[in-house]
Amino acid sequence: MALSSATPPPAEISIARWPIFGNRSAAYACALGLTAIAFLVRWDLNSVLGNSSRTIFFVSAAALSAFLFGRGPGIFSTFLGLMVSAYCFSSPRYTFHLLTKSQTVSLLSAGIQGVLISFCAGYLHRALRLRAESEQEARNLYEAERRAHEAADELNRTKDYFLAVLSHELRGPLSAISYCVSDRLKDTTTPLEVREDFALIERNARMQSRLIDDLLDLTRLTRGKLEIELRPLDVHLLLAEAVRTCGVDGQPPRPTPTLHLHARETRVQGDRDRLLQVFWNILRNATKFTPEDGRIDVETFDTAAGCIGIRIRDTGVGVTAETLERIFHPFEQAGRETNRKHGGLGLGLAIARGLVELHDGALVGESAGLGHGTTFTVDLPVISRNVPPGASRRSGIERGRSGIGRPPVGVA
Repeated sequence: MALSSATPPPAEISIARWPIFGNRSAAYACALGLTAIAFLVRWDLNSVLGNSSRTIFFVSAAALSAFLFGRGPGIFSTFLGLMVSAYCFSSPRYTFHLLTKSQTVSLLSAGIQGVLISFCAGYLHRALRLRAESEQEARNLYEAERRAHEAADELNRTKDYFLAVLSHELRGPLSAISYCVSDRLKDTTTPLEVREDFALIERNARMQSRLIDDLLDLTRLTRGKLEIELRPLDVHLLLAEAVRTCGVDGQPPRPTPTLHLHARETRVQGDRDRLLQVFWNILRNATKFTPEDGRIDVETFDTAAGCIGIRIRDTGVGVTAETLERIFHPFEQAGRETNRKHGGLGLGLAIARGLVELHDGALVGESAGLGHGTTFTVDLPVISRNVPPGASRRSGIERGRSGIGRPPVGVA
């Protein structure tokens, strides 16, 4: 699974992350310290200022306390500063007795200003704290997502390695079984009952061989090691061959697909065997889920985007809108009932989409719901008659619209 492209929030230096914000006693102590600093500054400038500007320094200390430590320390600093100002810098000094009405009004005005500033700065302080907490939460979520992606990547790598090793190990014994069974079927002296048993073994061995091939193809697509040889091909000829040879276990398909070849531009640049595999997978899927009295239509048409469209429509069981896209994921099918009734690993459509995208095409599915059949449409870019053969092309995880390169975590 590819790591999310989202970048972590920047690690900014913020006063809202200071440990003092979690300790209210320390916050009030710091507010007291700022008030003391304001007193010392005012005391040092007393010879210059005289009776003027008695409260400006204390209101400033209150505003700074509210901004740094919250509304409570700011209001505490406000009233403490006013008391110090009235006691030390108002006539008569060193007493709380105010001689004039203007002194009283000035002190009350400073108190109101300090409280209002403390409330405003306190809200700004709260906003900074909430921002710091949200940034930290975002970092924690990003880190958790990164670890989850790494774990999913490791699980997918382990799964791919296991599938590759298992497939290679199963191929040897299965080839030996197929060879021995084929040899016995060629022996005309073998009794009929025994020949029927060998024929059953051969059919099941062929099914197992196809499952192993699908597992190997899925692993190669996932790991970017599947190569295709690009050659000019006629899609109509490929479809005719696919319809003729798409039967299951040597049996002809039921119902038989009907061809409606209407496209005028039919030449594409592709790998013959791999495109046949795409059409076989879709046709076998349609055959498996369509009753014998149903219908399968294969139609070609020209598109406006310089592509040839291949539409394969059946009248089978259909799929719901919720499961339509999921059937293109590895090991996914339409539902549990479908799995039990029809079997299979759910790899055919996933591999088909990966191969189509490797040819710069697209494979999409449509269905009106259960009981209304399914339609698969393949779009492949067409070429002119004089185009030379192309070079080989290797699959890559970045070609991942199909979900091949990034299978769901739940299937790993």
